[in-house]
Amino acid sequence: MPHLDRIGECGRSMMMACAAAGLPQGGTLVEENIDAATFEQLATMPLISVCLDALDRTWREWSTSTSFVIRRLLNKKHLTTEGTTTSSFQSIPGDALRNNNESQKTTTAAAAAAEAMGKSNVVMKTVSDSSSSYQQGVAPTTYFMEDVSLHSKPNDCWLVIKDKVYDVSRFAEQHPGGSVIYTHAGRDATDIFAGFHAPSTWKLLQQFYIGNYKSLEPTPELLKDYRELRGVFMRARLFKSSKLYYTLKCLVNALLLAASIAIICLTQSLPAVLLSAFILGVCWQQCGWLSHDFLHHQVFETRWLNTFIGYSIGNVVLGFSTSWWKNKHNLHHAAPNECDQTYKPIDEDIDTLPLLAWSKDILATVDSQRLRRVLQWQHIFFFPMLMFSRFTWLLFSWLYCCKPQMSLQRKILEKGTMLMHYVWFIGIAFWLLNPSMAIIWMIMSEFITGTLLSLVFILNHNGKEVYNTSKDFVNAQVASTRNIEANMFNDWFTGGLNRQIEHHLFPTMPRHNLNKISSHVRALCEKHGLVYEDLNITLGTYRVVEALAEVAAAATTTVASS
Repeated sequence: MPHLDRIGECGRSMMMACAAAGLPQGGTLVEENIDAATFEQLATMPLISVCLDALDRTWREWSTSTSFVIRRLLNKKHLTTEGTTTSSFQSIPGDALRNNNESQKTTTAAAAAAEAMGKSNVVMKTVSDSSSSYQQGVAPTTYFMEDVSLHSKPNDCWLVIKDKVYDVSRFAEQHPGGSVIYTHAGRDATDIFAGFHAPSTWKLLQQFYIGNYKSLEPTPELLKDYRELRGVFMRARLFKSSKLYYTLKCLVNALLLAASIAIICLTQSLPAVLLSAFILGVCWQQCGWLSHDFLHHQVFETRWLNTFIGYSIGNVVLGFSTSWWKNKHNLHHAAPNECDQTYKPIDEDIDTLPLLAWSKDILATVDSQRLRRVLQWQHIFFFPMLMFSRFTWLLFSWLYCCKPQMSLQRKILEKGTMLMHYVWFIGIAFWLLNPSMAIIWMIMSEFITGTLLSLVFILNHNGKEVYNTSKDFVNAQVASTRNIEANMFNDWFTGGLNRQIEHHLFPTMPRHNLNKISSHVRALCEKHGLVYEDLNITLGTYRVVEALAEVAAAATTTVASS
């Protein structure tokens, strides 16, 4: 494979250069080149930390990443005033992070700072008791997968990340990414962690460290090649976005919104209202892709800024709950098309019973003959159902924000920003149009948006493999994902999600770079015997309907035999 050979040569040369410089080797984990002494330096500033604690109590529920950025910026400023530069964030050899003496000093200093802030029970206590021997300078415990796999529950959650074991049981409920952390409880989460988190997050793992992981099996060649490939892409700066590209995208969407409103300002005829509703539907679809990119942290290196803009577009412009979407979407990325042992979907995107069953195994979980009679027609009423998709998303957003476990601050944020959507949307409708035309405009724009968004969503994963066995990161993403061929229209209409395999393997890579890496990803799949499905829209849609029809036929058979 010429592409892979060139990548391999580049990767090997970079690894040699890293080795000569005393840096850790390996493509994926360049994010882990964080100075472990950073915690010690931060821990020497209890006064500033105490002040920040008050800010944390107000801001923590809104955005963990926001408060972390503020803390980091203030700490850097403090270090500069003391004559210390920010060189403490330089890369260091990975072996230094394993040095017990350094770790002991780091942990002790961090514990002192946590105590000064009155937060030792919140932060340091999240480390399980089994880490105490490590904190005291005793050689770290070595765990095997049979040990780690015993801790696979929400209240007992261990993760393996780059041959280290972390106990995140008490942190899981506070995890900014939601319940996705549970999908890899008791498993190796190296690649899913590296794919979703900022480089600065690696150093935060240390407080949850409880020992080392030893695998009885060698790392699969597929994962080695994938990690090397990811490292090459990072060094080629393909995870850096074009700010001009996203500025233009925002401007085009603003023009679409302005055009939609301008049309009904000029005339209130039925054709004009329908045209305006169609343009608004297109605008909302494209805003959905923008919100997706910002909330995947593809645009800015400063994550709180991505979150802020993602909230502005998702909640205010579109009326969705960003918290609901992030929890659902992160879960989808971690476990695409995956079910538990009883074939109850883990991925909520395929949890569509009683209306749709995406595999015969999921159909087998339906005991009701009445529901089976409905499912035998699922391929017929599938497309009309798409029109109502947006209504269901809006409903689920509100229901999610009514959960008792959501904090009051988060509820105020979510519901307040979603209410802003309804204020401007309903206000424009009834201000510019008579009541009957306003209702038509509102309903049609919802129908069009739901259809346009759903037509893209179904192509990405529906009709692909649905599984209930553990797969490694790359196999899980490729087996459950379908690409749609790249051209100018498809790239625009799908918001870059036509390169869905590339997006799932590298979720923080900006959409405008996905086509640049597609040939390398295809070569990786071909080398390891994975099916890289890349179809046109028509054939992709046919595959979806074909899968629904096969399950519908199975439902018909069981109904007839009962």
